[in-house]
Amino acid sequence: MYTVARFLQMVGLTIPILAILAQLNQTITASKMLGFLIASVLIFSIGHLLQRTTGKQ
Repeated sequence: MYTVARFLQMVGLTIPILAILAQLNQTITASKMLGFLIASVLIFSIGHLLQRTTGKQ
């Protein structure tokens, strides 16, 4: 479960970078970028909560 939690955190940190790059290339709109950023915060938060429940740091 700890590995899944860390994976979710990495995904949550990677999505904003990809969204910013897509916005710079003008392939997505600002509203879609905001949606990706909100989704990444939720994914990272789920991973963080899972990590805390496993007891490892």
